[in-house]
Amino acid sequence: MDRFDRDILDFVRSWAPYGGPPTEEVLAEFGMTRSQLLVRVDRIISEERVRRDEELRRPWLRVRAPANDH
Repeated sequence: MDRFDRDILDFVRSWAPYGGPPTEEVLAEFGMTRSQLLVRVDRIISEERVRRDEELRRPWLRVRAPANDH
């Protein structure tokens, strides 16, 4: 996740208690519509979930790999 994506998530989190950011704040901060922001947030979360799943599985896959015993 890059800095821009982290900024987006921080922004959305800060507005969450208030029902999410207003359109004019999204436009001023990121130059996109609220709908575009929501799509971007969904993508960021999906990509981060995949990355974390892969990170968690990596050690397990090494353990499960068949030993190359001769």
